[in-house]
Amino acid sequence: MKIYFDGCSFTNGGYLGARHGVENHKEKRWSKLVANKLGGEEHNFSSSGGSNQTILRNITVNHDISDYDLAVILMTRSDRFEFFHNGKWHHVLPSKRNYDSEEIYEFWKSYYKNIHDKTYARTYEEMIKKSIKAICKSNNVPLVLMSNHARNEGSYDLIISTEKYGQITPSDKHPSLEAQSIIADDICNFINITSVL
Repeated sequence: MKIYFDGCSFTNGGYLGARHGVENHKEKRWSKLVANKLGGEEHNFSSSGGSNQTILRNITVNHDISDYDLAVILMTRSDRFEFFHNGKWHHVLPSKRNYDSEEIYEFWKSYYKNIHDKTYARTYEEMIKKSIKAICKSNNVPLVLMSNHARNEGSYDLIISTEKYGQITPSDKHPSLEAQSIIADDICNFINITSVL
């Protein structure tokens, strides 16, 4: 069984190794644990700092979802975006400071201060969520669609949030190493209870 995973740093797990010294972090992140429990192959396309736009681009342009037997996608904060510049895609976050130029930084700083609106972001999130569901359904790929924000309770299969799973340190809101196995168990329990597969 081939399992498609996507999301932001909560799914990527790179923070475990880069910031917290966890060796072989890719073997210990929840996506790998889910794949192991289900006897499947992990195909994790998530990226730290990624946006819901990135997830939708991955599933529609970069990968053929029909090649997979299950999709497990963790959507991220609705105020993130991406843009293409100088031959590559760039993540945009309200707190990001390191762009290719000061001019680009000032543009996004001004955008979040003067233009960005929560209604727009949440509406776009809903559009992406419905698109992901429709894409998986039309390709007969079972989907577990999650979010990493508790405010979305009820409109996703699971919420993988710091409110529920705690955070790795007081200054780092990512799930801890210990939380990875709990998250994996919760996803597998959801799959078993709902007969997703």
